[in-house]
Amino acid sequence: MADEELPFEVRLIEPGDRLTGLSLGAEFTALKTFLQRHAKAYHEKSLARTYAVFDVSLNSKVVAYVTLVCGEVVLDNGNNDILNDTGVDYKYLHYPAVKIARLAVDTRYREKGIGALLVDLALGIAKDTISPAVGCRFVVVDSKKPAVDFYIKSGFTLLDTEANRSRAEPVLFVDLQKTPGS
Repeated sequence: MADEELPFEVRLIEPGDRLTGLSLGAEFTALKTFLQRHAKAYHEKSLARTYAVFDVSLNSKVVAYVTLVCGEVVLDNGNNDILNDTGVDYKYLHYPAVKIARLAVDTRYREKGIGALLVDLALGIAKDTISPAVGCRFVVVDSKKPAVDFYIKSGFTLLDTEANRSRAEPVLFVDLQKTPGS
C-alpha cells in the first residue's frame, strides 16, 4: 500500500451489503453494473465469488472488488508450449484454471495498491485453497487493454499468440507452480 494506511475490510460480499457508489469512469461501466445488479445473485447461485474491499471509515462503502470463477486455458492445435518445461505429458487442450472474471478499483482509490492486493488474494485462493482441493494449474484473466500492463506487473504473462495479442481483451495467465512459495 501507499504511505497512508486506509481502514479497509476485505471479504466476500454478503446479502446485506450496499454495493453502490463505486466510481470507475465511463469505460468501465459494465464492471459497476455487474457489481450492483448481478454479483449477489451470482454469489447465491455459486456462479461466481466476489470479494470486495470496504472502506470502514465511510460506513463500509465498497471501493474495489474482484470476482472469481472457474476457468481454463485453452490451447489451439495441440500446442502445449505452456507446459514445456514441466516434463508432464498432458494430452488435453484445456488446462484447469481460476479466472479473474472482474476486477475494479474506484477511481478515487487507485494507485494505493488495492488492485495488487486483490490480485494477490485471487492468487492465494487459487494456490492455497482451490489447487490442493481439485487440481488447478493457472489463474487467467481476459484483460481490458488499458489493464494489460497492470497484470504484467502483477506477475501475469500474456498468452503470446498473434490472435491473442489482437483481441480486445487479451488473455494473460499465471502458472501457480511458478509463483513464489511453490
